[in-house]
Amino acid sequence: MNRLAKLLTELLPITINEAINPLITNIATDSRQITPGGLFICINGYTVDGHDYINQAIKNGAAAILAERSFPDCPVPVITVPDTKRLAGQVANRFYDQPSQKMRVYGVTGTNGKTTTTKLAYDLFRAAGIKAGMISTVGARIDEELIETPNTTPEAIILHRLLYEMVEQGVTDCIIEVSSHALAEGRVEGVSFHSAAFTNLTHDHLDYHHSMEDYAKTKALLFQQVAASNGRAIVLNREDGWSRVMREAAPLQPVIWYTTQPHRTSQIAVEWLTDTVNVRIDETTTRVPTALLGEFNAANLAAAMGLLRAGDANLYTLIRHIPELELPKGRLERLDWAPCEIYIDYAHTPDGLEKCLQALTSSGESLSVVLSAAGERDRTKRAEMGRIASKYCEHIIATVHDARTENPDQIIEELIVDIPREHLVGCHTSRHEALVQAAHLAHEGKRIVIVGKGHDEVERIGTKTIPFNEKHILLAELERLSEGESVV
Repeated sequence: MNRLAKLLTELLPITINEAINPLITNIATDSRQITPGGLFICINGYTVDGHDYINQAIKNGAAAILAERSFPDCPVPVITVPDTKRLAGQVANRFYDQPSQKMRVYGVTGTNGKTTTTKLAYDLFRAAGIKAGMISTVGARIDEELIETPNTTPEAIILHRLLYEMVEQGVTDCIIEVSSHALAEGRVEGVSFHSAAFTNLTHDHLDYHHSMEDYAKTKALLFQQVAASNGRAIVLNREDGWSRVMREAAPLQPVIWYTTQPHRTSQIAVEWLTDTVNVRIDETTTRVPTALLGEFNAANLAAAMGLLRAGDANLYTLIRHIPELELPKGRLERLDWAPCEIYIDYAHTPDGLEKCLQALTSSGESLSVVLSAAGERDRTKRAEMGRIASKYCEHIIATVHDARTENPDQIIEELIVDIPREHLVGCHTSRHEALVQAAHLAHEGKRIVIVGKGHDEVERIGTKTIPFNEKHILLAELERLSEGESVV
């Protein structure tokens, strides 16, 4: 707990009258989470403006308000600032006593591979006997405890609270998945980063960033933050030309380069050889078994090892743990139903889709796909994803996920525009119906991959969020088929 003036000292060029300097016992951007003595920070979001909920926050006990506009008749102090989103992280950092400075915090950013790299790094830290934490798309972990999080990178106040809880539980190293939206919106403001890794930059979110150059500059904000924190190192992908932009953002920090090409100059190389990998650390190469599918996961493993090197872990002793590593749920996850071969993957970008399909067809076996695109998101990638699916897949079932308020028929039309009709075996505005058809194909002996949602267990339809578990739907239909009950 802190007095309001102490929380804002050095953050704002203002003087707070001692007569209106309340003790702040909690902070929140959601008025429903305010309790007596709280500081309510008004955030103007995509669909909700926190300024509209000031009265509710005061009713719940708010002792002060941080806002972007004044409220002259407000019964509690109102501090006005130009940008509450960015200030929220700085205030939360002070409220929770600067938790990121009490451990080593590692950021992971890029278009694809963030979640996998984050989890692999977390698992390797724990294999090294280090008490580690993780904050990612698939939730936050404090050692073995799983905590659900609403976004790839939680909002700033939740993020700093999680870091505080990790410090309280003795965590020394925490890996955070950092999205471009989080960087643009200031969700990691106030975090002191020990180091950060860049996976890759490919076509995605251009509805938000407008160009690949702007997208790259947003990603580079993480590396600027490493530099501002006087961080140990940055971990960059030798195979991705956008690494140059990340390097320019932190020109004085040491670089740990990684690659999947064994003869390229780098400190770490991981070469994928189907069911084994060659791991080169400096000049020493070791071959070890792996359960990780695809060259792209070799790159993710190399990036994770780069973070551990920045944390001074002994990589040579950790090589023996590589065979134990598993992908996060929803990343090339095989459904537990023999003899059917059904995979679920999060792939939702052209590059991510191609890498997924390459991995599953590398043996020459045929593959069918449930292909989808999200509503109210980057429309420019839809046709490209259709073309990629046509290149690798025998059969394509087209559908949607998270249509929101966009017309599902329009989404599908843009997705299938370049798909040859001989490949297209179904179009469903209902994702449930698409999964049922996929179960039938699998029951007939087809290899299936379902892309787009991965671990996600909700559907966003209109303005509602409803439960939606793809694995449960598939297993239920396969059970009915096995009993001869299903009808199409």
